Parts: sequence; structure tokens; C-alpha cells
Amino acid sequence: MAKRLSTHRRKRKILPVVLVSLAAGCLITLAVVYSPSWFHTYSVPVALESVFRFNDSVPPPDTVLIQVRNGAGVADLARWAQNFLETRGGDVIFYAPGPPLNAGEMDYAVTVVVSHDTSFAAARAVAEVVGVGDSSIVMMLPAPGQISPVDVTIILGRDRNDPSDFIPYRD
Repeated sequence: MAKRLSTHRRKRKILPVVLVSLAAGCLITLAVVYSPSWFHTYSVPVALESVFRFNDSVPPPDTVLIQVRNGAGVADLARWAQNFLETRGGDVIFYAPGPPLNAGEMDYAVTVVVSHDTSFAAARAVAEVVGVGDSSIVMMLPAPGQISPVDVTIILGRDRNDPSDFIPYRD
């Protein structure tokens, strides 16, 4: 019985210490987070400021380097699309420096146009020719200090899974 009382007294002594420690930790956290000086000392790095500025008024370049990937699982779809883009006429010339590839997965429901530049002009030109809207364009910039080998990557989805969509026609 005496042993039980001493354990009970020890718990009574520890409880206030724990509560005071928690309260002090909460107060310190609030003071740091809501301190006006904290907001002024940390700002967006200059390197990131240029990433979040988009220039939509830039016209598309004369030549766009593309990579075409098949995400629909249809045989030779990426090859058909790449040939179509490279052989079509128009203001913008599309060039693929490498062979068409398969996407990591073959279950893309919609076609995705990936811009590797902060200007969406090249991606918009590709999206227009492929027949998808601006909502299909996403941005994936290379890591700082690295350069992407292409301007735009096209991942063909099931919405563009008919190779006849990519048969060049002549006027």
C-alpha cells in the first residue's frame, strides 16, 4: 500500500510539469509563427520569382522540339502522331529529336501536353494541332541548372487513341 501511494504522489508531481511544458511550447510556437518579424525575414527566393511569371503574349517559336509518348496502349500511336506533327505544314515546325516512346503507364484517359518552359506558347501550338484544349496543358520545369532536351512532351491518352486522327491531309 505504501508503494502504491508513492507512485501516486510521483504522478501528481509530474502532471503539472508536463502541462506547463506543453503550455510553454504552444506559446513559443504561436510567438514564432505569428511574429511580424518572421514574415519579413523570409521571402520568396529570386530564383523562384521567375518561375511563377508566365508570359502569355509571346508568340509561338518557329521550331518546337517535341517528344511524343503513347499513354493509350494503342500500338504505334506515338509513331503516327510524331510523323503527323513532323510532316504537317504551317507556321510552326515540330521536330522530334528522338523516337516516339511509351509513357510510364498505358492508362491515360486524356491527352496531356507538358510544357518544359515558362512560356505556354509552344505547348499551345502543339495542343491546337493535336486537337486538345488549353486545359490539357501542364507545366513541368527541369530542376534548377538543368535543361530539358525538348520544349514540349505529348502524352497521348485514350481520347486520341485512333491512329486515323494523325493521317496528314492535303488541301
